[in-house]
Amino acid sequence: MGDQISHLLDRIATGFSHPPRSPVLRSPDEVGLDFEEVTFLSHDGVPLEGWFLPAPGSAKLVIANHPMGFTRAGLPTHLEPWHSAWAASGNGFEVDFVPDYQILHDAGYHVLAYDLRNHGLSGAGNGGISSSGLFEARDVVGALTYARHRPDTRDAAIGLFSRCLGASSTFAAMTQFPEAFGAYAALSRPSR
Repeated sequence: MGDQISHLLDRIATGFSHPPRSPVLRSPDEVGLDFEEVTFLSHDGVPLEGWFLPAPGSAKLVIANHPMGFTRAGLPTHLEPWHSAWAASGNGFEVDFVPDYQILHDAGYHVLAYDLRNHGLSGAGNGGISSSGLFEARDVVGALTYARHRPDTRDAAIGLFSRCLGASSTFAAMTQFPEAFGAYAALSRPSR
C-alpha cells in the first residue's frame, strides 16, 4: 500500500509541476476575427507566443492569462493524454477560449491572449517547471510591458482576465512587481 500511495503522490506532483504541453488547436480566424501572431518576452526573458486581436478605435485592452495545462486557445480534453486525465470527472470535452475572445472583441476590447511559459507555443523557463504562479508572474509583467509599448494599446485601459494559474500568476505579479501595475486593477473590467 505504501508504494501505491508513493506512486500516486509522485504522479500528482509531476502533473502539477510538469503538466503536458497542450497544442494550440484553435485560432481567432475560425470565428472571423482579425488577429496578429505576436511574440514578446517575459520579465525574465522567456519568449512568449500569443495573439493580439485589435478592436479598431478602442482605448480598452483585456489581457487573458490561462489556467495550468491550458493554452491561449483552451484545452483539448477530447484528445489523449488530456482525455484520460479529465474524462472521469465529466470533463472529456474540448475547452475553447476563442468564443470568449470574440465576446470581448465584440464589446469593444482589444484582446491579448498568450501562452504562459512552459505552455503551448511559448518558451521553456525555470527548467520546465510550472510554479503555480511564482515564475509565471514574470509572464504577466511581460504581457503588461508589451501592451504598454504597442502604439495601439500604449494608452489603453487594461483589464486582466486571469483564470486558475493565470490568476495566481497575476496575484504573484502584483506582489512581486507592484510597480508594473500602477493604477491598474486585476481581475476586473477597465473603468473607461
